[in-house]
Amino acid sequence: MKLSQYNVWLLCFCLAAGVGADELTHPFKARQVVDLTHPLHQDMPFWPGTAPFVMERLADYDQGYRMHRFSMWENIGTHVDAPAHFAEGGRSVTELAPNDLVVPLAVIDARAQAAQDDDYRLSVEDVLAWERQHGRVAPGSLVVMHTGWYKKFSDPKAYINQDEAGVLHFPGFSVASAELLLERDTAGIGIDTLSLDPGNDLSFPVHKIMLGAGKFQVENLNNLDSLPATGAVAVIGILPVTNSSQAQARVFAFME
Repeated sequence: MKLSQYNVWLLCFCLAAGVGADELTHPFKARQVVDLTHPLHQDMPFWPGTAPFVMERLADYDQGYRMHRFSMWENIGTHVDAPAHFAEGGRSVTELAPNDLVVPLAVIDARAQAAQDDDYRLSVEDVLAWERQHGRVAPGSLVVMHTGWYKKFSDPKAYINQDEAGVLHFPGFSVASAELLLERDTAGIGIDTLSLDPGNDLSFPVHKIMLGAGKFQVENLNNLDSLPATGAVAVIGILPVTNSSQAQARVFAFME
């Protein structure tokens, strides 16, 4: 979708919070927008042990209108992890400020590594190599690990990649890279897999580090091939469920 060049502050707040305008921390202009969201549907992958998305039709046009009821866990599909997900007393979804949800993107391409190793962990050297090419990660950025895994989303078995022993296999961040990104004062991290931690580590150390530091995370991102390494700005519209530790999100990337 193409946009004529204009200042999108008002649009950002309509998408991100549905509240009155405030001053943006990261103002920007855009010509193009990319949707980074997987649509919700009943055949989509979901975390083992939880439940699938369910859409039930309650009324149809023979009754004068169509209406549905949705049932879903808060961690299905493209969604945000708020600090409260792992940090007791941390901010919930609705306590994330609108300005927190309009952020520059730093996209680290780890497709080659992930293609060689399903359990690949983003390394400190991966981050430093990105910085040598693009400059230091800017404070307040959302750092996204692009694994290429989102292309498997239409095949839940391949996307979840669970072996016979029940172990999941997909890439994620290493503890060391997460600690480095905290030093860079990022807003949070994102990925195109089920979890920021690699699938074979259910102790969730990266969740504990990032969310414990008050940052947020975005999981199950889509269409990362369409993003530049730097220069895009994400607008994250979260389903505003009070006291929720996670919630579904519509995520757009705006680019010049």
